[in-house]
Amino acid sequence: MNTQTANSKLINISRINTAAGTFRVTASNNDTLKLVTVEILSSDGWEALIIETDALWYQVLLSACEQHLQEQSAQR
Repeated sequence: MNTQTANSKLINISRINTAAGTFRVTASNNDTLKLVTVEILSSDGWEALIIETDALWYQVLLSACEQHLQEQSAQR
């Protein structure tokens, strides 16, 4: 689902599976993809994460989101 807001495209990915875990993501996509909110699925449900670009999961998730968006674009 894409939403246009003040020159910023917000993208919601309700569930994306990666080697680092299962995430729910909101990202902005201007020139580059930037994670805005990230939640990880734990045994207690969805838990919000503090977004730190040097965290081990960050690059894994960012790459997975970029690949997911490319696949979505190819299907249209």
